[in-house]
Amino acid sequence: MRAAGLAIIGCLSACAFSAEYFPPASLGDTPREHQFQSDWYSKHLSALHEPSLWLESLQNPAAEVYRFLWLRSFHHPIVVRLVVSGETGLLTAKEANGQGGYQPGRLIRDTTVRLSKQQTQWFRDWFENIGFWKLPSRQEAEKDVLTLDGAAWVAEAVKGGRYKIVDRTSPPAEDPIHWIGTTLMIDLAHFRLLYQEVY
Repeated sequence: MRAAGLAIIGCLSACAFSAEYFPPASLGDTPREHQFQSDWYSKHLSALHEPSLWLESLQNPAAEVYRFLWLRSFHHPIVVRLVVSGETGLLTAKEANGQGGYQPGRLIRDTTVRLSKQQTQWFRDWFENIGFWKLPSRQEAEKDVLTLDGAAWVAEAVKGGRYKIVDRTSPPAEDPIHWIGTTLMIDLAHFRLLYQEVY
């Protein structure tokens, strides 16, 4: 199990600057819409030195990884990634000094801690219980509503060779993606966020 975990981590590092972060048509109903979202998210993931989890799912069926990308229009980009290795997990938290709606800036936080067996299993169980794999990847746009500013909440998961992404814009507290994001950022990665900064 330990060797497999190290192999997963090694492959993630090797894929860190892959050009393709997301499957075709996963982020939009049209090629143009998908490309716009993909370019935006990929720019920030690349600046945060993050790997392509989609490519990881194709290359390594043993990988189990969860990632949350948070892009607020006028606040620092944040990403938290949990790599499950055996019965524990490695939690990596990163932050850049740019703005999520504009340029990512440079990396100012990059920390990795090992979660306990209990913490890791708790997250995995809850993740399955909220039905992540059955959630729609994109939310339907509200009629006659145009969102100018807000935050992209992007959750990805890789398990058993399967990849899924769920993309939301400023979801309410009861949305499962809101729970995934705040749990990874606040409860596990210990980001200190003001109430008014969470949107």
